[in-house]
Amino acid sequence: MPTPKQHRSRTDATNAPRSSLATLPARLRREWATMRRLVAADMDLYGFWPRHYGRIKAGRRRWVLFFYLLFTVHMFPSVLLYRVQVFFYDSGLPPLATLVSRINHFLFGVTIGNHVRTTGALLIAHGHVVLDGWTQLGACVEINPFVTLGIGNSEQKEFNLWGPTIGDHVNIGTGAKVLGQVTIGDYAKIGANAVVVDDIPAHHTAVGAPARSFPTAKRPPAAEEDGQPATDA
Repeated sequence: MPTPKQHRSRTDATNAPRSSLATLPARLRREWATMRRLVAADMDLYGFWPRHYGRIKAGRRRWVLFFYLLFTVHMFPSVLLYRVQVFFYDSGLPPLATLVSRINHFLFGVTIGNHVRTTGALLIAHGHVVLDGWTQLGACVEINPFVTLGIGNSEQKEFNLWGPTIGDHVNIGTGAKVLGQVTIGDYAKIGANAVVVDDIPAHHTAVGAPARSFPTAKRPPAAEEDGQPATDA
């Protein structure tokens, strides 16, 4: 995990003025390609159930799935706005990124800071979600309503701007809070209303406030490797 100094250096480099505008198109193309890759992963995650139940026939073009998700799946547009937000921020346009974040909050009740990043697909089930701080999410993370991921504020730990690092295929239950510089392992499940302030190992379930973890009795099915959403804890 990078240190705060390394993270600031990367952010400063991203926002540093260029000596020539000639580099801007290349930068935009790079960030555009990254956004398209992540949106495609989001489409696969959100599209699992429509395809499973035959709402989208096998072999249909990708744009059919995109518009189906955009107009019929409530929170897919919110994740799409988040992807646009990151595109603007990493392209050196922070004011536009912040504007998109405010629009997302107004329309869907989802507040995501400019330093939140994912390495793969993200599924937000419903609104009233806050993601803030320097927070890193893995692939195929499912976030349920009233969840907060971000900065901790405890007298027992020194305050910093780091949020949690979430692994792949993690399900975060309704009302859960994951606070501070903690690590959640792959395939972990965070139970509803849990308050997580310590690391959770992979293949564990965390419940309670403060949360305690125990090994998950049943390992995730192989179908999750193909993008099937995890079951809510």
